[in-house]
Amino acid sequence: MENPRQYLKYLTIEDILFVAEDHVGDYQLLNENQLHYLIDAVKAKFGETELYPTLFQKASIYAHHIITGHIFLDGNKRVGMHCALLFLLSNDCSLPPDINDSIIDLGLKIADGTITDINVIADRIQSWVL
Repeated sequence: MENPRQYLKYLTIEDILFVAEDHVGDYQLLNENQLHYLIDAVKAKFGETELYPTLFQKASIYAHHIITGHIFLDGNKRVGMHCALLFLLSNDCSLPPDINDSIIDLGLKIADGTITDINVIADRIQSWVL
């Protein structure tokens, strides 16, 4: 049986920069190395074991690393949360239309360090999926 994980649609650097342009406008990239690291981190393995095996853990990596890595001069919370959502939508998840307050709340809590655990972030994100 084939591994369904190999068919996940991961975000590219271009996807992330498109989200930044869409949500910030004329964005300024501050940490290009962190952006390249993120592309690999979401797929990270130790041997054959994925470090972030669930779809929701992977989405949380996008959010957490963009927000806390200060990849952009401005808009890291917006870009991070929207990249997490784009990843979910790209992988056939459905989201309710009324989660804006939840998205903002989680982005703020990641940014201020209230929530740092990837699994806690993943659980919050998973609770949004229909």
